[in-house]
Amino acid sequence: MGFGSASTFGNLLQLLTDIFFGSIWSSLLYVVGFVVVLSVIGYYVISPVDPDLVALRDELKGSKDESKTSKEELQKLEVENKKLNEFVSEKEESLTALEGELEVIKAEIGERETSIALMEEQLKAGPAATPVTDTSSVEKIKMKDALIESLETEIADLRLAAEGSTRSPTATVDDSIVPELSRKLSEAQTKWEDLSRRAETASEVSDSVISDLVELISQVESSNQSDGGKKALVSLIESLGRSMTRVARDIGDSHGEAPKVEMIGAIIMVNEIVDTIKKMVRE
Repeated sequence: MGFGSASTFGNLLQLLTDIFFGSIWSSLLYVVGFVVVLSVIGYYVISPVDPDLVALRDELKGSKDESKTSKEELQKLEVENKKLNEFVSEKEESLTALEGELEVIKAEIGERETSIALMEEQLKAGPAATPVTDTSSVEKIKMKDALIESLETEIADLRLAAEGSTRSPTATVDDSIVPELSRKLSEAQTKWEDLSRRAETASEVSDSVISDLVELISQVESSNQSDGGKKALVSLIESLGRSMTRVARDIGDSHGEAPKVEMIGAIIMVNEIVDTIKKMVRE
C-alpha cells in the first residue's frame, strides 16, 4: 500500500489519537496546552490596549487651554460686533437728524421765495422800492442754497456710508482687520471642533474603563489577598464605577452641547487608581 492509501491515513490518525488521548496525563497536557494557546490569542488579539495616560493628560491640558482661548476669541468677536452695531446706529441717527434739518431749511426757503415774489410784484407796481432790501434777500437766498447743497451732499455721503455699514460693517471701521477677524474666527471654530472630538473620544473610552472595572473585580476576588482586603478593594472598585457613571451624567447635564473636557481628567484619575490596584493584586 502507498502513502496515499486510506489504511495508511487511518493508521496515522490512530497513532495521533493514541499519542494525545492514550492516557489521562497526555489528554490533560493536550487540554492545558490548548487553553494556554487560546488565552494568549485572546489576550493579544481580543483584549483592548491600555490607554496612554501621559497622552491623555497632555490632551486634557491642551484641551483646557484651547477651550479658554476659544472663549476669549469669541468674546472679542462679540465685542467687535457690538461696536460695529453701535457705529451703524449712530450714523443712522445722524442721518435722520440731518434729514429733519433739511426739511426745515426747505420750508424756510419756500417762505423766502414767497416773500421775494411779493417783493417783485411790489417793485413792478411801484419802482420806488429800495434795492437794499432786494439785495439782502438775494444774498440770504444764495446762502441758503449753498447750505442746502452742502447738507444734501453730506446726507448723500452718510446714506452711502450707512448702506455700506449695513452690508459689511467691518469695512466702515477698518478694512485691514477683516481678514484677521475672519482668520481668528476660523481658528476658534476649528479648535472648538477638535475639542469636541477629543471630548467625544474620552466619553467612548469611559465605557471601556467601566468594563475594565468589572474585569478587575474578578481578578481581585481570585487573588491571594485576605478576605478583608478583597472586600475593601471590591468596594473601592464599585465606588469608582458608580462615580464614573455619575460624573458622565452630571457633565452631560451641565455642558449640554459643549465639549466635556472634564471627562478626560476623570478617566486619567480612574486609570491611575486601577493601575495601583492591579499592582497590589499581583503582589
